[in-house]
Amino acid sequence: MSKSKPDRIDVEYKGLREALKDPKIRKKIEETYAVETRLSILMAITNFGSANIRKLANLLGKNDATIYHHIKILTKEPALLEVDNEMTQSCKGIFYQLTSLARRHFGEPSPEEVKDKLMKAIDILLEQSDEELYRIYIDMLANHPNIGRQADLDRGRMSYNHILENIMLRNLEQAEKAFISGKKPKNTRHPLGSLVNMPLDIKIAKPRHIFEILKLLTKLSADFHKLKARFEKQMDKEKIPQEERFNAHFHIVGGEIAEFEFE
Repeated sequence: MSKSKPDRIDVEYKGLREALKDPKIRKKIEETYAVETRLSILMAITNFGSANIRKLANLLGKNDATIYHHIKILTKEPALLEVDNEMTQSCKGIFYQLTSLARRHFGEPSPEEVKDKLMKAIDILLEQSDEELYRIYIDMLANHPNIGRQADLDRGRMSYNHILENIMLRNLEQAEKAFISGKKPKNTRHPLGSLVNMPLDIKIAKPRHIFEILKLLTKLSADFHKLKARFEKQMDKEKIPQEERFNAHFHIVGGEIAEFEFE
């Protein structure tokens, strides 16, 4: 394989590796991944935008004091949170947003950026033979910038998703009880009590299969965000106020269900 191909495949990891050479930044990020509440605060703001202590406490099912404790740590240098002055001036309470450092490590790149870069990288990979693709796949796993803490990183993300799942379940439970007792929703436009559980099982045998699945999911993500943009335009046109626009969270978690042996 030519020397240019690994560089193109590795482009997503290079910047992250360089930033993590700073010991203070690396320590702050590792500590954040190790504390579920701290990571959940960052991921809540990533998904729902700037938030004050009360909003974060309600979303994460924590008390205000706990949230305040972790925000104090997250705003210390190297800071992962900073005050959102615009929101703070127009709303009640102090609102926090991600710093540029946090956006780099915990934020989500634009769907189009992900689609363009990732799809190109996957297409390059799928041009290789199965033997070469396996070698590249193993090399990517062994030299990933998060090697040694990837499981903890994903454990935190899954814990955050679990928190949101419990919120969805509570909403559904409240809606069921209300309907059984003959109550009706005050806002007829409010899509309450919705819960989607869509298992997707498939047999795979080699890295090529994983990359083909990743390509499909990348396209799905891009299509989903196009739908998101269309909904936003529609709500703007209908002049639906922000307080009547409700967050709907969907996530797909996947991986191999098997026993692996290592030499």
